[in-house]
Amino acid sequence: MLNPLKNVLQEHQLKATSQRLTLLEYMMTHDTHPTAEMIHQDLPNISLATVYNTLEKFVEKKLVVIIDGISDGKRHYDAADHPHYHVINTRTNEIIDAANYDPAPLIKAAQAATGLKITEYKIDLYGVDPDSKPE
Repeated sequence: MLNPLKNVLQEHQLKATSQRLTLLEYMMTHDTHPTAEMIHQDLPNISLATVYNTLEKFVEKKLVVIIDGISDGKRHYDAADHPHYHVINTRTNEIIDAANYDPAPLIKAAQAATGLKITEYKIDLYGVDPDSKPE
C-alpha cells in the first residue's frame, strides 16, 4: 500500500525520510498551531534542530505556513492542507482556524489594483472576546 504522505513529500521534491514523514503526519493531524518546541515535546525522538530544519523546508515547499504576530513572541506553524484563515485572540493567544470566507474577490481586487498575479495569500485577523474585561 502506498503511503500518501510519502507521495506528498515526493511531489514537493523532498526525500521521504522517516522524520519528515512523522513531522508531516503530525502537522496534518494536529490543529493546535504548535511551536517547534511543542512539536519536539510531542516527538522527543526527533531532535529540536531537525524539527526546526524540517519545518523550514516544509514552509519553503508550502506544506506548512508560519503564524507570526502572536504576543507570546513564538513562531507557530500550521499545515497548509486546505485554504483557511486564522483568527487570533490577542488576550489569550488562541489561534482559531476559519474557512467561511472566499478570498477570491480580495485576490481579484488586489490583482486589479496592482497588476500583479497573486500567487499566494495569508490572512490573519486579530481580536478579543467582547465579554472579557480590559487588562
